[in-house]
Amino acid sequence: MTRPPIPRDAEEVTAQWMQQALTAGGASDLPPVKEIVLEDIGVGVGFLGALIRCHLSYDEPKAPDVADPGGPAAEWNSAAPETVIVKLPSPHAKNRRLSKRLGLHKREYDFYRLVAPVARVRSPALLYGDFEDRSDRFVLLLEDLGGMHTVSHFDGASAEQTRRAIRTIAKLHGAFWNKTDQPPLNGYHDFLAPKRGVLVQLVYLANLAPALEKFGSFFSDDVRRVAETYCSRIADHIERAAAGPKTFSHGDFRLDNMFFAADAADDVAMIDWQISGINSPLYDVAIFLGSSVTTEVRRQIEREVLEEYTGIIGEMGVEGFTFEECWRLYRESALAGLLVVVFACGGLDLSDEGGRQMIEVGLQRSLAAIEDLDAGACMPAPAPFFSRGGALAAFSRGAYGVVKALRG
Repeated sequence: MTRPPIPRDAEEVTAQWMQQALTAGGASDLPPVKEIVLEDIGVGVGFLGALIRCHLSYDEPKAPDVADPGGPAAEWNSAAPETVIVKLPSPHAKNRRLSKRLGLHKREYDFYRLVAPVARVRSPALLYGDFEDRSDRFVLLLEDLGGMHTVSHFDGASAEQTRRAIRTIAKLHGAFWNKTDQPPLNGYHDFLAPKRGVLVQLVYLANLAPALEKFGSFFSDDVRRVAETYCSRIADHIERAAAGPKTFSHGDFRLDNMFFAADAADDVAMIDWQISGINSPLYDVAIFLGSSVTTEVRRQIEREVLEEYTGIIGEMGVEGFTFEECWRLYRESALAGLLVVVFACGGLDLSDEGGRQMIEVGLQRSLAAIEDLDAGACMPAPAPFFSRGGALAAFSRGAYGVVKALRG
């Protein structure tokens, strides 16, 4: 079967291309796609990819849809969908370079092919996908989750929506808890790999000064000191996390990447898996509570939802994981939230005003959580000077000092 070319941009997502992609994805009995109308839905939110809703019309009437659109993604099977979502690389060259450097496009492509079919969480059905290793070009043709509803990042999740989100991520984590060396995760991207810590520390180092230059007014003096000290401790922090429990992590578990069922059911679907991988389980929880929940709501319910998270994990067969251990890992993961803050504020193209405002809201919440939880106290002690870790730390401190001086 002929695979259609990967579109370079939205203009190449034509009716002919759509017909070929849906057919290559297995929908061989489709009526001819007559017309396609494109709607850009990624403005202000699609930092690492372009999101396009495609409205399709056909030469023949749409076939009856016998599937339950509210059921699990694996059961979604519409012969002639009225709308689908196309995901392409970001139109911003800076963001594309960051995505390629971190392997984000390949990672999301692998998630939908390998992990989604067995994950204990709902995600859009993959109708067609392709990835080109040399150029890092990719395309995903996905189910449109328009039947579910989203929650404004600016409003933040309510207490009940927060509980639903944490229950969902607990089920995903419990299914893969300490099973990351088994299919389909063996060989998947590992945030906690030893060499990864050095790379992450260097990327953080490169983006810290620009982040503080652009958004320094959001950092209290204490949190600024933590952020600057952290640049020489990241590899050690990742090494320590690698010694604890591991599971499959969404990696970017925020309101903008989830859809809620229209009724009061716990059904939550998640999108944007490009930062997924093997990680410490509480990373997702800390990212969500620290950025997608208002500071007031987080302070009221964070212990309650972590107790429920611990209970769900235990019911799924995880033994010996206490609330005290959960809380410790949560605080450590809140410190790791600085990685998201610095990479986004220093490494992404934030020329879009809506996107910048969204970053600022999340930044304020994340920094408040780091301060509330005294996450800086979770930082690893300095490595011995003449050790490998000590040499990397000394280089990082020196390099940051030079960059800081050069930027004034």
